[in-house]
Amino acid sequence: MAAGLAVAFLIPSNGPGNAAPAGTEGPAQVADTIPAKPLTAADRRAIDAVLDAFIPAGMERHDPARAWALAGPEMKASSTLAEWRQGSSPIPAYEPRETTFHDWQTIDHGPRYVIFNLLLHPRHPDRVGTYVFSGEMVKPGRHWLVNRLYTIAVMNGPTLTGTRELGPADFAAPGAHGQGTPTAAKHRLGILLVAILLALAVLVPVGVGVGAIVRGRRWRRRVRAAERTNLPPLPSGYLRSSEDRREPVQRN
Repeated sequence: MAAGLAVAFLIPSNGPGNAAPAGTEGPAQVADTIPAKPLTAADRRAIDAVLDAFIPAGMERHDPARAWALAGPEMKASSTLAEWRQGSSPIPAYEPRETTFHDWQTIDHGPRYVIFNLLLHPRHPDRVGTYVFSGEMVKPGRHWLVNRLYTIAVMNGPTLTGTRELGPADFAAPGAHGQGTPTAAKHRLGILLVAILLALAVLVPVGVGVGAIVRGRRWRRRVRAAERTNLPPLPSGYLRSSEDRREPVQRN
């Protein structure tokens, strides 16, 4: 009897389990859905100041040592300050028209990081186009540092129309103060001139051929008309024989 009860308890049951709680299970664990707090005005001003110093120093290659001091650990991981001074730097080279860089857009942020996009216009629009950069700011200690910066889009380049995406972002914006528009207009004008030259290359020979055909037909019509109105003179022998036949016969 005891052996049978033991076997019955050991065999698993196929019926539904008991949904009632076995005891006190503590408070329910609720997922954290509270959005991150917006950046404070102080953090934004601090990031503005870092970008105002970092972009001329690093992107324009004015002061590699200053750019190194403002760079985060990821940007420094694969290079040295000596390499930066020699021109080998992970920072994209670009000469912006702007002198301050406060119009960046926040993509994501947390307590100690900010991911942003930054639109810059070229100082020399006949050489390069408008660029969009994506970057990351980190705050490992008391100060914000540029941890990452790379190109994600090129817009209105010297030989481009529209936007050429280089990264995951879809960033489409017009050039500020008409920047980049003259280049696009020149490109369209060049295409129009090429189309006109090709059309002339086809139409001019066709026009010359049609004109030659028309002139040839007119010349043939004139020749036929002249042949009908100006017949050649008859031979002199034929004229004398005709006169002899017309003389009357004299009778005695």
